[in-house]
This record gives sequence, C-alpha cells and structure tokens, in this order.
Amino acid sequence: MDSLMVVHFIHENREPDNLAATILLDIKALMLEFEDCRLQHILREGNAAAYFLASLGHSLSPGLCIWDSPPSGLRPILTEDQLGVCFLRY
Repeated sequence: MDSLMVVHFIHENREPDNLAATILLDIKALMLEFEDCRLQHILREGNAAAYFLASLGHSLSPGLCIWDSPPSGLRPILTEDQLGVCFLRY
C-alpha cells in the first residue's frame, strides 16, 4: 500500500482489508483526538527533506534519534526548499 492509497483510505472512511488494517485504524482514531487534523498526499519531489529522513531512518538502530544539526546531505535539501527550487517529476 503506498502513501496515496493510505490518504484515500482515511478520507473515504472505508474499512481496511489488508495487513495494514490495524495501523490505519489507529491513525484514524488518533486523528479524532485533534481539533483540526488534515491529511494530504505530497509527492516525494515536493517533500524531499521528509523522504531523505525516512530513507536515513532505515539505516539507523531503532529508537529516538536527535541531531544537534541537520544530518549530512539534508542541509542542501533544506536550502533548496527555502529558496523555492522547483523539481520536475519524471
């Protein structure tokens, strides 16, 4: 299941029929605890910093990780984001 399917599942208020059902139901329940909670799909190219951190997370040991400064490779992504650099989707 990709992220766009997750967003559609939550917005359409359907019952899940796969292995991720428990997680998706937990997400929906947690969202109800917030006064204003919105879920929106963003293409990977539009959210490069989150994609970078998620990819980096696969190589780290489980647990909380806190950095004093951005990890190597993230600073250029943050700078491009701040400057509003556009990327083409292939």
